[in-house]
Parts: sequence; C-alpha cells; structure tokens
Amino acid sequence: MRRFTPRLLAAAGVAAIGLGTLATGTASASSTSSAALFAARSTHVKFHNGTGCQLNRQSYGLDHGIWSQGLEPNATVYNKGDDYWQSESNGFMTGTEGSITYRTSNCEEGWRNDRTIRMHWNNPYVGSNGRDTDGTDSAFRSVFEGGGGDNALLLWGEYKNP
Repeated sequence: MRRFTPRLLAAAGVAAIGLGTLATGTASASSTSSAALFAARSTHVKFHNGTGCQLNRQSYGLDHGIWSQGLEPNATVYNKGDDYWQSESNGFMTGTEGSITYRTSNCEEGWRNDRTIRMHWNNPYVGSNGRDTDGTDSAFRSVFEGGGGDNALLLWGEYKNP
C-alpha cells in the first residue's frame, strides 16, 4: 500500500495543476468582475488625477501577467478625473507587474506642462507587493492606500506638490 502513496500524490498534483489551468482558461472567458477571482494574483488600481493637468498616456505595459478583460488604462485622464485598470497573473505560480507613464498638458499652472508622472506596481506570486512612482516629476506627489494581498486593490492619487 505504501508504494502507491507517492504515485497517488503525483496524480493528485497533476490533477490540481490541470484544474488550475482550466480555471485560468475559464477566467479569460468570463466577465471582468469574476476574472480576477480565478487569477492567483491581481492588482486593481483606482487612480485619481488631482494634478491640475490633463494626463496623456505615453507608455504602459506589463512585465508579468495580462490585462483583465476590458480594464486597460485610458489614453487620457482629465484633470480631477478618475481611471481604473486591472492586471492579473496568467500561468502557473505567476504574479502580475506593470507600469504606466503619463505626460502632462493643459495644466492650470503652465509651468507644470510636459512633465512626467509614472507608476509601477508588482504583485508577485511569492513575496511582498510593491508600488512606486520612480521617475515622477517633483512637481507632483503621490498618495497610495491599500495594495496588499493576493488580489490587491490599490488606490492611487496624484496631486500638485505645493
């Protein structure tokens, strides 16, 4: 009886991987609200633009994972406007990591035009979540709230630096 135990464990492991793959495949075909439920890791960002400027997306992308269906960052975020996006893991024991870079225009204070605002997030399968705004012009300051856990909600606000 003992000699079958490792085989049974191996079969159970293969079955679990297969079910995980099936669940991931189901997630991409389901609605956006339930997609992240099947992902091992996801990060939903709620962004508020309090810069006094219009933000025009210059670049964005994911180093790991995929965009949740229908939840990529908008090309433009108007002053005092909000945007929402979400990325999720895609694969066995993976996380999600990405960044977005904006350029400012139509600022209430003209000297703030043509400046950079950047955000980076990381929700690894193993280890701590992270976020930063390295590369953001010193004319602005970032405020973060949340962002922890396997399926993280990160509130990010970008404001004028006094």
